[in-house]
Amino acid sequence: MPYNSAHHCVVEVENFLFVLGGEDQWNPNGKHSTNFVSRYDPRFNSWIQLPPMQERRASFYACRLDKHLYVIGGRNETGYLSSVECYNLETNEWRYVSSLPQPLAAHAGAVHNGKIYISGGVHNGEYVPWLYCYDPVMDVWARKQDMNTKRAIHTLAVMNDRLYAIGGNHLKGFSHLDVMLVECYDPKGDQWNILQTPILEGRSGPGCAVLDDSIYLVGGYSWSMGAYKSSTICYCPEKGSWTELEGDVAEPLAGPACATVILPACVPYNK
Repeated sequence: MPYNSAHHCVVEVENFLFVLGGEDQWNPNGKHSTNFVSRYDPRFNSWIQLPPMQERRASFYACRLDKHLYVIGGRNETGYLSSVECYNLETNEWRYVSSLPQPLAAHAGAVHNGKIYISGGVHNGEYVPWLYCYDPVMDVWARKQDMNTKRAIHTLAVMNDRLYAIGGNHLKGFSHLDVMLVECYDPKGDQWNILQTPILEGRSGPGCAVLDDSIYLVGGYSWSMGAYKSSTICYCPEKGSWTELEGDVAEPLAGPACATVILPACVPYNK
């Protein structure tokens, strides 16, 4: 990458990776958040800079929907954000669309059936169980059924017409507690169910990607262990089981962003 970043977002578009925002060093007040946007081309192992977001953002959610990228909420030096920006992939221009009903950071999101879902997060210092749904055609947000647990710095993944809320933490008094429960949301019935198989170990801020029939979590921080993780675990909804993969990432870490791309057989080496 052209710069150091954590708590950023990465979005795959036609086998390119768009890396957006984040912060180059941790600050609870978002003083080091950025509005950078870069695109990675795996064919040539190269990066280009794209028009920046209109606001600096860290701990936000980004996704692709049709010919647009959306960035939602987050935090910067002004506080928690409710603003939502839309990037046109054809004109390379950013514009604002309808804001979140409430400012949020450290939430998770997913795209399903042409709509964007946002779950949990932190609102003015409080952990929340909220679920919002954005309709880009109508440019409106709707409140959906709350999760059973408050959580933030978690993941939300789509598989088989279901949304899975995994990982994260919440506050009890002044202590952070890992959320071990895995919840599954049915958009048609607007209902959450707690699955029988909890996560293998607490993970806040892991990278998350879906590949084939499994959901993969990379890294993260365990509050119960007081340690950053270097391992990768995967959940198979069909089997209802977790597996820890062999081989770790180079360093224990939290706050990465993950996506899946098809790599060419030979990638040029660029210093």
